[in-house]
Amino acid sequence: MVEFALVVPIFLLLVMGVIDFGATFNDYNSVRQGVSEGARQAVVADWSLDDCTGTASQKVSCVTKERIDLDSSRVRVKVQLEGDYEPGDQLTVCAMYRARSLTGMFGGLLDDRVLTSSITMRIEQIDEDDPITTYAETALSGEDWAWC
Repeated sequence: MVEFALVVPIFLLLVMGVIDFGATFNDYNSVRQGVSEGARQAVVADWSLDDCTGTASQKVSCVTKERIDLDSSRVRVKVQLEGDYEPGDQLTVCAMYRARSLTGMFGGLLDDRVLTSSITMRIEQIDEDDPITTYAETALSGEDWAWC
C-alpha cells in the first residue's frame, strides 16, 4: 500500500502531463498548418473552394481559421501585405491561439500561453477585382501583434 501511495501520484502526473502537452503540441501543429494553408490559398487568389465572404483579406482570415480547425473564439489572424499587391510581392499571414489544459492539472502552465505562427509567401496570382490589403483582427487579451 505504501509503495502504491508513493507511485500513483507520480504516475498520474506523468500521464496527465503527456495528455496535456501532447494536446498542446497537436494544437500548435494545427495552427502552423492552418496558417500555411491559408497563406497558400491567398497567394494564388483561389477562393472557389470556401464559403468565406467579405473582402479578400477577410477571406484569408476566414480560410486560415477554417484550416486551423480549433475553437475559433480563441484564434486571431493578421494578414500583412508588403508591397502593392502585385505578383512577386510578399504576403505574411500570422495567427495566435490561446492554449488550454485538457486535464486541468497543468492549467497554471498552459492556460495563459499563446501559440503563434506566421508565414511569408510570394504572391503568385492576384484578384484585380478584390485586392488583398493589410488586415488584423483584435489580438487576444493581453497580447499584441508585435511578433508578427
